[in-house]
Amino acid sequence: MGIDSDDRLLREGIGLNDNHEKKVQERLISKPFLPSFNGGDSDDPKFHYTSPQGLMGILKTRTLFFTDSQFLNDFREKVNINEELDGFWRRRSRYYNKAFLNLLKRIRVTQHEDNGFSYIDNNSDMLCRYFVLSLSLDGDNLSMWKYYAKTDNYNGYCLGIFDTAFIDEWIDRTTGTAVIADRVKYYPEEKQGIIFDIVERLYSIWKSYELSDSLNNKIIKEYTSWISVEALFFKDQCFEDERETRYVAVVPKCKLKRLHYEYKGAQYKMYDFRIVNGILVPYIKMPFNDWNQDECWAINSIRVGPSGNEDQKEAGLRQFMQSLDYEFPNCRIMKSNIPVRY
Repeated sequence: MGIDSDDRLLREGIGLNDNHEKKVQERLISKPFLPSFNGGDSDDPKFHYTSPQGLMGILKTRTLFFTDSQFLNDFREKVNINEELDGFWRRRSRYYNKAFLNLLKRIRVTQHEDNGFSYIDNNSDMLCRYFVLSLSLDGDNLSMWKYYAKTDNYNGYCLGIFDTAFIDEWIDRTTGTAVIADRVKYYPEEKQGIIFDIVERLYSIWKSYELSDSLNNKIIKEYTSWISVEALFFKDQCFEDERETRYVAVVPKCKLKRLHYEYKGAQYKMYDFRIVNGILVPYIKMPFNDWNQDECWAINSIRVGPSGNEDQKEAGLRQFMQSLDYEFPNCRIMKSNIPVRY
């Protein structure tokens, strides 16, 4: 069996045999065992609910805030996956070889920064933090309007975000930052199925190659990396009405202070803090992929939230957009279809 069979095994996760017959080559260890995280519903529109102040800031700077995962509104962010892992190993342990089981069974997510994301600068010792932009697949949802775009003082707006708004080609590769996109999973059955597929894929590889420390370490590294990132896409079922999809920026902690982008000859710092409910919340200000162009294609719609003065809001929004130093060639302005006056 040659190179092609190794590549097929890694691509398809299909075990060649159960006898550990294949020799482990350095070429194999250098390849990822698991597929890329960049999945999700790429063809579906994505929406961001925000306040009037938030809307003005987004349009003026052509950026959106990615919030440190430790400071999101769900206090079980990242650790939610541990319950699913507990249940999976409780039900499935008997189907795996004990030696393989001992490699993975006790691995859990315990913190909001780690070196699990091993594809940043190819440096597995580099601590990374995770910053999240939450979007919705529903652009006119009453619960979302109430929770994210309304207070006693205002009714908000909802921006339609074009899917390529945060493709990571713009990133300065010297910062070693990666951007991952996927939808959030809420249902236990789906979460269990995802964990099962990943563990089965690794088990097939482990069974097919000669046992060695290098193979075991690679299996552990890949699995640890996977749960560290996938944890950000597992949420409790009580949040299912949000229909959330996410962009996640994975940033080496040692490089946070140096993150920047350039606009019209000036450099803008990306890592900063804002006050939310009295808490200093770290975030990254991420520019759209066309932030330095004369046209903005990243925003393809803006919906005015349900209220009693929608016509005035629309008129003010149009004038504000015309005042900016760039154009919106493909952006529709709409009103909410929800028949509610606040």
